[in-house]
Amino acid sequence: MKHLPKHLQPRWRYLAVSLETRPGAAIDRRAFQRECWYAAQNLLGDPGSARADMTVVRFAFDDGSGDAIVRVRRGETDPARAALACIDEIDGDAVGLRVRGISGTIRAADEKFVRN
Repeated sequence: MKHLPKHLQPRWRYLAVSLETRPGAAIDRRAFQRECWYAAQNLLGDPGSARADMTVVRFAFDDGSGDAIVRVRRGETDPARAALACIDEIDGDAVGLRVRGISGTIRAADEKFVRN
């Protein structure tokens, strides 16, 4: 199967997200991805969540706090931020999310917003 031409390939934006919860809570990437999908589907509906196409690209969580990078389609960053704001618990543990910034590449999101 052939690849799409470059002008037809989807363009992405990367949201750097910080997570905070009580010490001792264990949150994994799969649970966070599931909550992102549920929040997008509940807030945006099926067409909106498909348009946003939220995917967790990187996830690191240790002792009550962590960082993640979530990939969304260009032009859908505001609905994705709203969906992330709806997440208040993951696997029964209360969690606070904050979008630290938006970038055009994973590397820039990691350098600007995650590693400081």
